[in-house]
Amino acid sequence: MTIQELGSIGEFVAALATVATLAYLATQIRHARLAASDTSRQHRADSVREMMLMSLNNEPFRQAWSNADPQEAVRMEALADRLGVSIDEARLVWNGACAWTYIHWAQYRSMKTASDQHELENLIREFYSIPPMAPVWETEPLIRSLLDPGFVEWVDEILAGVRTS
Repeated sequence: MTIQELGSIGEFVAALATVATLAYLATQIRHARLAASDTSRQHRADSVREMMLMSLNNEPFRQAWSNADPQEAVRMEALADRLGVSIDEARLVWNGACAWTYIHWAQYRSMKTASDQHELENLIREFYSIPPMAPVWETEPLIRSLLDPGFVEWVDEILAGVRTS
């Protein structure tokens, strides 16, 4: 074999190595982008949860928020009646339900394995089918409108299975 033939073989091997390296880098970039997206989504969910927890723990803030939203009183009176609690307790339950739905939405959007999905389906099936979460999920349109439709449909499908069993 001549030097020229060896050089041609070397160039071919180098070209294959370059293609393999580029494929590996593309895969790594894709995984890094997905991880960054999951992190960003989790930070958004954490921020919403922090705001809801602030509402849960800060009665003056909760009252000021309620006073600023003319429709809130109507929604909270209806929720209080459904739950058999005071209006302020209904506000607490509503904020807690919002915090839970955002945690579960972030989990839903970040599911990677069948086991992730099974875990979240189980939680939704059990937790969203009992009070106080069930009446809030079923009758509070604002919670549903704050979440992406795919998640809302997914939760509703799981709960439909609970109702039929």
